[in-house]
Amino acid sequence: MNAVAWALLGLTGAIAVLDWFSVIHSSRRLEYVAKPLVMVGLIAVALALNPVSNLERWLFVIALVLGLVSDVFLMLPGDRLLPGLVAALVEHVAYIAGFRARDLDAGLLAIAAVIAVASAAILAPSYYRALRKNQPKLVVPVFAYMAIFIAMVASAGGTGSFVALGGALLFYYSDALLGWYRFVNPLPWGRPVNIVAYHLGQALLVLSLVH
Repeated sequence: MNAVAWALLGLTGAIAVLDWFSVIHSSRRLEYVAKPLVMVGLIAVALALNPVSNLERWLFVIALVLGLVSDVFLMLPGDRLLPGLVAALVEHVAYIAGFRARDLDAGLLAIAAVIAVASAAILAPSYYRALRKNQPKLVVPVFAYMAIFIAMVASAGGTGSFVALGGALLFYYSDALLGWYRFVNPLPWGRPVNIVAYHLGQALLVLSLVH
């Protein structure tokens, strides 16, 4: 990390706090501004830092841009869940490609895969029942997304970077929570916890570029 990257990360963190505030207080106008700006800030951090792998950095930038697109789809009024899922799925593919720019740590990959699969096994039956009942057309896209996300978490572990693995797991569980309150049961604290975990996960993934 260099001074410019640290400054951009601090600014992005301040914007993220504004977004958390907007979610807690249901301020849609503030959220429409702050949420996309957080991803723009993380893209700027990724471009400013000195990465271990330049190829990994550019693949992460592609992933972050797709994450920004997905965020906008999921944030706006109306039913834009499917295009949001598609953008997020391709985002994870870009992250997986970025992780593979590094040497493989097979042991940590296996541990990460077991954690991700076990977590999915706990949540999947509830998702399936809720989707079959209320939104059957989303069963295949949601479970395809879950499979790609498991691969992303495992790939993060495969880098040997605990920063990457921590970011991937926070991202994974933030989306698991998002899926729970969208498909299974609304939770009063769901959105605030989701957005905090999501931002921290994405930030750690960006920081893993230097670890």
